[in-house]
Amino acid sequence: MSKEVYEILEIFDALKRHKNTIYLVSTIFLATFLFSYVFIYYDMFQFRYFGDLMYESFKIKVQSFSIENKGPFEIIAIILANNLFVAAFTYIIMFFALINIAVNSYLLAYVFYLTNPLEFILLIGPHGIFEIPALILAATSGLVLSMSIIKKFRKEKHYKDYFKDSLRIFLVSVILFVVAAFVEVLVTYQIALRIA
Repeated sequence: MSKEVYEILEIFDALKRHKNTIYLVSTIFLATFLFSYVFIYYDMFQFRYFGDLMYESFKIKVQSFSIENKGPFEIIAIILANNLFVAAFTYIIMFFALINIAVNSYLLAYVFYLTNPLEFILLIGPHGIFEIPALILAATSGLVLSMSIIKKFRKEKHYKDYFKDSLRIFLVSVILFVVAAFVEVLVTYQIALRIA
């Protein structure tokens, strides 16, 4: 078996070994989405107000990119750079992983509140199929990295395996972010132009 095939199999094994962490992060994402939507819808605990603030901040950030004056590959590069920054930050600052998942899920719930369900599916679905799993795997890789560090301090012998697994999972998230960036520009952006 070649080294490349072995490494691909190791990536799949890393995902299997840490499936419970992936399930945990996915559950946090889904639970945050559902609770946030309910709290935003019924305007409980100032969730709608915070959603307004976050969404306005997000819109200002997107407007600062001036994407209407750029070609598709420039937009892909901007989106990809932003997503990879978030992924790397999530990986390096391990405790940020769950906060990042919760914030992204909350913002997604707020967008769902603002739009009708069909618009939401059309504007989030195409690239969200790749970007949401990428976010979940980036957070998972950060948590696995933190487990590796804890194991090292406890002098457990498998800490290197956890470290390698964290990199493997992170690689999968990066690949998904790359695909999501292309889909967001080449598909979702075109849909947004047509329904605007």
